[in-house]
Amino acid sequence: MAPALLSIKDLSVHYGNIRAVRGITFEVRQGQIVALIGGNGAGKSSLLRAISGMTPFDGEIKYKGIRLNGTPAHKIVSLGITHVPEGRGIFGSLTVRENLMLAAWCRKKDPEGIKEDYNHVIKTFPRLGQRTEQMSATLSGGEQQMLAIGRALMSKGDLILLDEPSMGLSPVLSDEIFRIIAGINRAGVTILLVEQNAFMALQLAHYGCVMENGELAFEAEAAALLDDPRVRQAYLGV
Repeated sequence: MAPALLSIKDLSVHYGNIRAVRGITFEVRQGQIVALIGGNGAGKSSLLRAISGMTPFDGEIKYKGIRLNGTPAHKIVSLGITHVPEGRGIFGSLTVRENLMLAAWCRKKDPEGIKEDYNHVIKTFPRLGQRTEQMSATLSGGEQQMLAIGRALMSKGDLILLDEPSMGLSPVLSDEIFRIIAGINRAGVTILLVEQNAFMALQLAHYGCVMENGELAFEAEAAALLDDPRVRQAYLGV
């Protein structure tokens, strides 16, 4: 069995008196796609924000055995964790090329590697290659999602946190994005995926965790969750 790349222990996130995440414990193993599914307000995005250093938390997060408690977000990126947030978070006033190159800020001593990875991203997302000097705000929703994922690849991390990659996209574009995510994983990148489309997420993932009301309700191999009556009734519409 692959080692745990990310370990979450008794994690809680509070926003004032609101407890968004309640004592969650689980692991993400190297090379896996782990899907986090659950309804709106279940705490999935808050969990990703805690991992990437964007919100305070109680409990413990370890990445490659390194304790992340109190580590600032920019340092977490340097350690190898990148976050593609819900809504994509691209810089609309910058070009496609500028967005991609900005993401490589933590690799300034590796200009050849940056150039190689830039060419790889453009090859992976040919639409971006046709729009390198276009302002990012003028891209379509699908192209903006491709840019957000491409930007994560430019930081050369080992773990990508993906928050709702199919949100607002047509079924055709969603399928394309999920094919790209599968290819990124096959290339060796571990992915923690938050996705409202539970069926697509569990089809793609190796392992799944179901969150309800800020808690981890249950977890299992993704194939087992697809057949679980609780998941089928609550999240798959069966």
